[in-house]
Amino acid sequence: MRIIPHQLRHRVPLALLICAGTILTGVPANAAPAAPAAPATGSRPAAGLAADTSPPTRPTGLRSTRLTCQSVTLSWYASRDNVGVAFYDIYHDGQLVTSVSGRTLTATLSVVQGVTWGWYVNARDAAGNVSQASSTLSVTPPFCQQDTSPPSTPTNLAATVNGTDVTLTWSASTDNVAVTGYTILRNGTAVGSTTGTAGNPPATTFTDTGLTPDTDYRYTVTARDAQGNVSGASAAVTAHTGSGCTSPICGATVITTEKDLPWGLVQLPDGTVLYGRRDLFDIVAMNPDGTDKHSIGTVPNVAGTNGEGGVLGLAVSPNFTTDHWLYLYHTTTTDNRIVRIRYDGTLQTDTEQVLVTGIPRNKYHNGGRLRFGPDGKLYAAAGDGQDPDVAQDTNNLGGKVLRLNPDGTVPADNPFGNHVWSYGHRNPQGLAFDSQGRLFEQEFGNNVMDETNIIVKGGNYGWPACEGTSGDCANPNFRAPIRTYPVADASCSGIAIVRDVLYIACLRGNRMYRAEISGNTLTNLQQYFVGTYFRLRTVEPTVDGNLWLTTSTGGDKDSIPNNSNEKILKVTLGGAASGPTS
Repeated sequence: MRIIPHQLRHRVPLALLICAGTILTGVPANAAPAAPAAPATGSRPAAGLAADTSPPTRPTGLRSTRLTCQSVTLSWYASRDNVGVAFYDIYHDGQLVTSVSGRTLTATLSVVQGVTWGWYVNARDAAGNVSQASSTLSVTPPFCQQDTSPPSTPTNLAATVNGTDVTLTWSASTDNVAVTGYTILRNGTAVGSTTGTAGNPPATTFTDTGLTPDTDYRYTVTARDAQGNVSGASAAVTAHTGSGCTSPICGATVITTEKDLPWGLVQLPDGTVLYGRRDLFDIVAMNPDGTDKHSIGTVPNVAGTNGEGGVLGLAVSPNFTTDHWLYLYHTTTTDNRIVRIRYDGTLQTDTEQVLVTGIPRNKYHNGGRLRFGPDGKLYAAAGDGQDPDVAQDTNNLGGKVLRLNPDGTVPADNPFGNHVWSYGHRNPQGLAFDSQGRLFEQEFGNNVMDETNIIVKGGNYGWPACEGTSGDCANPNFRAPIRTYPVADASCSGIAIVRDVLYIACLRGNRMYRAEISGNTLTNLQQYFVGTYFRLRTVEPTVDGNLWLTTSTGGDKDSIPNNSNEKILKVTLGGAASGPTS
């Protein structure tokens, strides 16, 4: 479904809003008459008038008043504002579904049967100020009909061996409703899965990567439907691996496990690994093999958002051996900010320096990645804080890639005289440099396309009018992504570049993409670990030219500490190419 750009919503007919997810018009608060057509969001006061910079209070009392297999009716209590609430924006899990008038306190929205979504609402005034999110309401619609029939058993399973990789193919199963996924079992244990829907059937191929050389492996495949009915196992096929790895990915080893969410991760010159625990608000140190794992201290003044805020990105000073600065991007009760703290065996919190404040925060869209460039400047990915219009405002730090000197001051050659380096971003969470010193950025789309961009000084990347290449993208000032990905197969967070190959860690897509950088394009796109480790958050280079990879499988949509079951993996790369890591 396509989301309507904010600038166009006041002119969108009801039929198109239905396509965007709204089934019925909302019911006005207290049965008041329907509000007049709303002005375009982001409108600003006329010259000479004082600007309204006060956001509304967060909506309260979010509840479901009617739930069917196809729709949910949500209601909430009114927010307060110094001027007046103009709109309520309705989201699920970070995706904007629709907006209703500020005089409307209910809406009926389409759902997917059997799929749990976390709904919440933001209030917005006519000046474009956006409230913090309401509490989250988890809704699981019933199935329209009870289904107890499993899919048919997959057939024609075949295996092709390439070194220590095994590629499996099979014929699609059938089902009385729809096959929505396959599970791949190696020696009786699930090692991956493919997923889909009735309209987009799951793939019938899977590559198992990084196996032991000269070894037999026995594979079977099962099919499943949306209600969890599972077919019998296919006939088994046995594959014998070659004598060595000939693949770009030669293996993955679990280095450690975590009950909280590892988000930012860096490796010091001496090999020590540091990573932040997002909801515990601390930093952990360990040896590269996972031994001697211990907390080095809690980051001051951090607050969660009951969503994706907390301790986020980390970066190590280019001069760390002499200055010992560790850079952090984190959420507070009022904003997102960038700080630096010295690390000398422990986190020296009394040395903390606050470098950048005022980056918008909200339940989602906090951005958070940090990366030092070859120019010695620190780059930061800042989300729009669920206020899309700020992405086009170069005086606002939201929806931007930021650039700052190591001491937090504004570089003299920044394009707008502030920390803004590029703009028109929704929720960027991946930053990496290639061997030419070019900055690559990974960005979450709303519900159509994710995108990979090459970031240039002063570039406008189009949000909210343009999502990937979808929407109103004709503006000649917009810079197009070099690659897009369907949100359902991507929702990617971190990126890393090793020897001019880009690696992308994806959450909803449950996979890691690998793509070779060729000029201004990405070629030979491949997918690894599809469904093996589920949601992947962060990918970072190791000091020895391989990859760190972290999972984000549970508890990543709230701020509750230690309610996850995560892994930090080391991925061994095969092959060789010229160029440094980033």
